[in-house]
Amino acid sequence: MNPPSREILHRLVDSLPEGAFEAAQSMLTHLQVWPPQRPSMSPELERFREEARKSRGRITAMVGGGAYDPIRGSGSMGSTTWEGDTLVAVTRRYHRGQELNIVERIRLDEDSKVLVYKHSVHGPGNKFDEHEITFQIHSELDE
Repeated sequence: MNPPSREILHRLVDSLPEGAFEAAQSMLTHLQVWPPQRPSMSPELERFREEARKSRGRITAMVGGGAYDPIRGSGSMGSTTWEGDTLVAVTRRYHRGQELNIVERIRLDEDSKVLVYKHSVHGPGNKFDEHEITFQIHSELDE
């Protein structure tokens, strides 16, 4: 496949819907330096990485991931860890300068007959809410 010519690229840009102009301009501006430089991390992502580094000593396993769109100023990242027999998922959501911290905890009760799901949300202005939902479960041993 031959690389596109400037003429083909101009036609492509001319065919973009107006709603795509801002994103296209940002991408094309980024490509004016070749090879493109890796974008710097957002302050939110840097803070999350530092907190993950600090907690390494008390985590038995950690899985994480996320995405951040600097053009929209929005994204999320999360990690999953174990605290004893409780699965803990922490998600940070960022949207235009605002941050939500969501913590989910999933565990079985002492008799392994109830699945307990609890989540809490911390948001702007120190607003906090949490809910717990329980699910009756049964195992093959109960039958």
